[in-house]
Amino acid sequence: MDRETTFWSVVTAIALAALLVLLANDKGLFEKEVDSSSEQASNQEEPDNSGSQTALNSTADAPDPLALECLDHDGLARHDHVSLRIFIDGEQYTVESAVGIQTDVCNGNENYMHAIHTHDDSGRLHIELNEPGEISLGVFFDIWGHHFDETGIFDYRTNSTHEMAMHVFASDESAAEENLVSSFDDYLVQNGEIIELHYRLRSA
Repeated sequence: MDRETTFWSVVTAIALAALLVLLANDKGLFEKEVDSSSEQASNQEEPDNSGSQTALNSTADAPDPLALECLDHDGLARHDHVSLRIFIDGEQYTVESAVGIQTDVCNGNENYMHAIHTHDDSGRLHIELNEPGEISLGVFFDIWGHHFDETGIFDYRTNSTHEMAMHVFASDESAAEENLVSSFDDYLVQNGEIIELHYRLRSA
């Protein structure tokens, strides 16, 4: 009798163990473990074509104080216009309309515009100041909420294959080696000029 009891106890234990194995396998507990570092890498988003990860520092995270000021149209000390053209790998990027108009910062009845803003998607920037003064191109990108300096533009960053280039010229000229500038976001915009920004392949 003891032998029979032992036999059925062993059979029951084996059956229970087999059942537990099946349940564990169904829940994926026996899947091959993945090295934590490679798992983290696989969970990260693929880098953009600049070779950078999507979690990037942005100049817009620390905006220029002028980017947070709102216009009082009761009297303007400055009202200029410049044309901004942006090219990513040779393709022109559209400068959005209504950048700097009715934002979270400037949303009053009278004070509803930032110092640099757009009305359409032509790339024409309107520079308006209540007090006489200079304003840098970086202020526009701070208002727009995008990164821009010598390290890149938007989510594109300079690296071993790509570089930034900035041209400033008159309306009767075109981008050329002689009108390259290196001040990028610190460049003080002037009335009537054309500014071209290029994120491009490095020259050989």
